[in-house]
Amino acid sequence: MVYYSRSILFFGEEGTTVNTALLSKVLSARIQEIRKDSQLHVLTQLDEPSGNEPRVTHYVAYTDFSADQQQKQTASIYVFTPYKNLDNHNRAIIEYQTQLMFNYNPWQKTMHIIVLETLGAASSLAFFDYQNHGLATVALKGLIGLARRNGYTHIDGVVSSFDGVDDLLRISDLFQKVGFSVQTNPSNPHVGEYSYALTK
Repeated sequence: MVYYSRSILFFGEEGTTVNTALLSKVLSARIQEIRKDSQLHVLTQLDEPSGNEPRVTHYVAYTDFSADQQQKQTASIYVFTPYKNLDNHNRAIIEYQTQLMFNYNPWQKTMHIIVLETLGAASSLAFFDYQNHGLATVALKGLIGLARRNGYTHIDGVVSSFDGVDDLLRISDLFQKVGFSVQTNPSNPHVGEYSYALTK
């Protein structure tokens, strides 16, 4: 991970300024906390100054998945960013913004996504990728990498949206852009099935 000692300011949404040195400091502290927890493992992290919104460039994705815990069979991937997540004292408001929960079968080497949601963003689903900031994409890519490293061969799940066909299309697009296949039934426009086959 790259750290930048100089303070870089850029203009965010609605003319607000963002101190990337501060974001790096908070992110570094959060990563240290994660590494101290024996039940958590860092999957990927990014710490780069950028004014090219809406992509978030300060985040860490981590998981409580352990290949040794075969009896548990449920785990999550979390994505944290300090971006728009600091209080007046420059402390993180919430522990993570995105959670991807999944079941896994260590014998059949399959995974099934249960929940993919965003916290702290007006209860909006991460299917909309945290207002196009990319955190749900980070979580999905983290799951694919985790599955591949542990010899899993298939990931699947069901996409559902009751807010209209357009929303389901946006959800499907999110999964498709990271390599999932999506199947929808015209008779039930609110539900889609998705799958990802991993090759060795």
